[in-house]
Amino acid sequence: MSGLLPTTTDVSSEQEGDLQALWLDSDDAGELLSSLSSETARSILTSLHEEPATASEVAGRVDTSLQNARHHLTNLTDAGLVRIADTRYSQKGREMNVYAPSEEPMVVFVGNEKGKNSFFDSLKGLVAALGLLGFVSLLVQRLVVTDAVAADVLPRMADGAGAAGGAPLAAPPGLVFFAGGLLVLGVVLAWRRWQRVGGPAV
Repeated sequence: MSGLLPTTTDVSSEQEGDLQALWLDSDDAGELLSSLSSETARSILTSLHEEPATASEVAGRVDTSLQNARHHLTNLTDAGLVRIADTRYSQKGREMNVYAPSEEPMVVFVGNEKGKNSFFDSLKGLVAALGLLGFVSLLVQRLVVTDAVAADVLPRMADGAGAAGGAPLAAPPGLVFFAGGLLVLGVVLAWRRWQRVGGPAV
């Protein structure tokens, strides 16, 4: 009978869910930090990120007792860092939970939750700026190449490159525009950060 039960699993340790942000002063932070206060618990979590496993396999990997491994797995599961991803059976037919990391990766921010909205607003603004810059760069690339073809510039550039011994053509204008936009965006962000910290010390 035990031969009919699954004794292997194909559970992955990859985290494919949405990124979860946890602020240090939130209600859930205490439970999470408590679950990771032990070096054994941290070793267990690291081990599961490498490969999902049962409690007995985890105990063997981190060199602890089965009872201690189950204790930490329960705490990590309650904190949302670990999930029961599957069930498999031993050769004797005993049911065993297979543990894996939570499907949602988690980031802990030091600070207070009041700054959460402003942080994500800034992040969304940066992503929007990069998206707009990419779109305009593609538009510039298309317009410049279209005009160059219409004016018969590209064929003459290619002939000139061949006469010069195969010298490469200039960088694509869209890429040059995008790189310049990134430089300007970087300068603006650095300036805003400099202003936030109060400018140079006097």
